This record gives sequence, C-alpha cells and structure tokens, in this order.
Amino acid sequence: MLTVFITLAFAIPGAYAVARLRFKGQAAFSRSILLIYMVPMIVLALPIYIAFSMTGLRNSFWGIVMIYPVTTIPVALYMLQGYFRGLPAEVEEAGLMDGLSRLAVIWKITLPLSLPALASVSLYVFMIAWNEFLLAFMLLDDPSKFTLTRGIASLNSSEIPRQHLMAGSVVATVPIMALFLGLERFMTKGLTAGSVKG
Repeated sequence: MLTVFITLAFAIPGAYAVARLRFKGQAAFSRSILLIYMVPMIVLALPIYIAFSMTGLRNSFWGIVMIYPVTTIPVALYMLQGYFRGLPAEVEEAGLMDGLSRLAVIWKITLPLSLPALASVSLYVFMIAWNEFLLAFMLLDDPSKFTLTRGIASLNSSEIPRQHLMAGSVVATVPIMALFLGLERFMTKGLTAGSVKG
C-alpha cells in the first residue's frame, strides 16, 4: 500500500501538469513517459544491485519501498494524464475565477471528479507491486523481510512438499481477486475514461 501512496503522490501532480499546464517540451515529455516502462527490468538489475549494495539499501524494507514506485510511476502517469485531459477544463477555470489557487482546484475539483481513475490506477499499481518478483528476489536475503512472492519462491525446494508451494501461490492471488472484484466497476470506468474525447 505504501507503494500505491508514493506512486499517487508523484503521479497526480505530474499527470496534471502534463495534461493541463503548458511548458516547453510538454509534448515530448508526454510521449516519453512510458519509455522507462519499456526498458526490461532485467537490464537494470545489475546497476540496481550494485547501487543498493554500495548504499546499504540491499536487504532492507526501505530499499524495496524506494525501488517499487520507480516501476509504477510511469504507467500511473500515463493512465492519469489521459483521464485528466478528458475532464472539462471549464470546471477548473471556473474554480480559478472564483479565487481558488491551482492546488486548491486540483484538491477540491479535479481529484473528486477523478475518483474512478484513481481507484483503477491504485488497483493496477497494487497489482504490479504485489506480484513483483525479480527485484525482491535480487535484493532480499533475510527471510524475515521477504515479500510474499519471494517467500513463496523460497518454498520451492526438495525439502518442502510441492503442495505447500501450490497452496501459497493460490493464497497469494486471493487479495488481488478480492480487490479486483470489489473495484471492478471503478477500474473498467477509469481505464476507458479519457480514451475518447468529444
């Protein structure tokens, strides 16, 4: 959940800036948001491992908290900017004319109108972080700090019955399924909103 909050804290102002504000290089920045997401994580694995080892962040909770948002912020930015563009700018302009600051407009007008998108982005980011395995496998050695996927992988040994590994895998999917079924209508609405303007 911490990954979701950190991702939204960076993605909301970033996506709003790209969607609403005008600045030099805006179009290039908007098109290049997903470039980092297109780079395979295996390419970055060795530099991340070396940097985290040198800084003492390997095998620590805060190291994982720092690196997970790096993988989720680009996709959250991309999803939210499309939704923000689909919101009527006139509503925000009316708020500005009434004396609200830009931050107040975002807090009082844009975010309440964006709840379906925020719900879908939050669920998607949670699914990415929940199912992430490579970084956890590479950076965590202490069993007391294992993420769920890393812990399940540690069950894959000749000393532990295969049924325990399968049971762990099934249990790992239950929270995701429960969240998805509970927020399905928000996710569907949030993913499709902003895709068509008119």
